[in-house]
Amino acid sequence: MKARLKRARKEDIDMLNRISIQSKKHWGYPDEWIENWTDDLLLKEEDLGRQNTFILEADRGIIGFCSVREEREFYEIYHLWILPEFIGKGFGKQLLNETLHEVVRENKKIVVEADPNAEPFYRSQGFVTFDKVESYPKGRFLPVMEKAPSA
Repeated sequence: MKARLKRARKEDIDMLNRISIQSKKHWGYPDEWIENWTDDLLLKEEDLGRQNTFILEADRGIIGFCSVREEREFYEIYHLWILPEFIGKGFGKQLLNETLHEVVRENKKIVVEADPNAEPFYRSQGFVTFDKVESYPKGRFLPVMEKAPSA
């Protein structure tokens, strides 16, 4: 199956938010945790103006999305979600690489506060863990990862 990268539009937001919730639930987290994380999981209309958001579209429609924002000294990945049935099939890698190709214009590092289940994926894409931040519930930590600027 082929998938194409397109810029997200405000009409896509409801579908993108369904994807982020479904993708997070894929890892078996309790509903209470998902509810607590909802604000962080959802893309808002104003985010489209602050972040570069791209969708990955296949024959059946949108299968994932990625949002990246350029900060002064780095780029930050805010969202990278793939529908559960497409996880582990190379679409996350395609989505990440094509989005970064569209967004990254300056030689700055790329950072992401990742889900612990996503740490191996990001590591496989050249990211290294350099810090951690506490999440919900207390005692759960998220890896903070970075990818060095291209030489």
